[in-house]
Amino acid sequence: MTQESAAPVEGLRERHRRRTAADLEEAALILFTEKGFDAVTIDDIAASADVSRRTFFRYFASKEDVILSDHPRRLGELQAALDRRPADEPALTALRQAILSLAGSYEEQREHMLRRFRLINETPALEARSLCLQRNWETGVTVMLADRMGVDPAEDLRPGVVAATTMAAMRIATANWLAGGGDGDLPAIVAAALDLLDGGLQAAASPLPRRRPTASRPGVPARTRGR
Repeated sequence: MTQESAAPVEGLRERHRRRTAADLEEAALILFTEKGFDAVTIDDIAASADVSRRTFFRYFASKEDVILSDHPRRLGELQAALDRRPADEPALTALRQAILSLAGSYEEQREHMLRRFRLINETPALEARSLCLQRNWETGVTVMLADRMGVDPAEDLRPGVVAATTMAAMRIATANWLAGGGDGDLPAIVAAALDLLDGGLQAAASPLPRRRPTASRPGVPARTRGR
């Protein structure tokens, strides 16, 4: 097979994979909503999507993953959005713009997001899995920021603090938007949440002052000086 003919075939395979994954997710959403999460089996989902149980496991590791499988992809979209920002742009500004771009894509899938939000809120197993994945997001964003800032997140607190607080702001803003039925402009709501943190985060993204060691007299703790 020539290179010219290989590319379209690969494109068809990728489209088929995406379609099958989407069919499985839609089937799971319908079944979970109608019968409840615990009452639905993997075989039920596979049968509803007209695929085998074996095919199901090619795409998802569990029932929870069918509903939450887009987390890694969304994190990749955030990384791509961050990579598109100018190299000389401050790390916090770049992250803010990348987050707002992602919020815009969420808004475009409002109905799907609402259905999933309701299901997660009603299903403890899904809620617990969602919280674990959110922690993965925090870790991923910490690495992204550390790379952009050229620091080691194990030694520099700033990437982790900024990642944790900005992800929390986005999560709360998105949850409030979904709880309100998806009314309003999600990027504007997320921007307002980030604005609440702006002052503290701007300071956090600035170089940290060096602490000068203070010598203490033998037998006298340094903190007692000047009293």
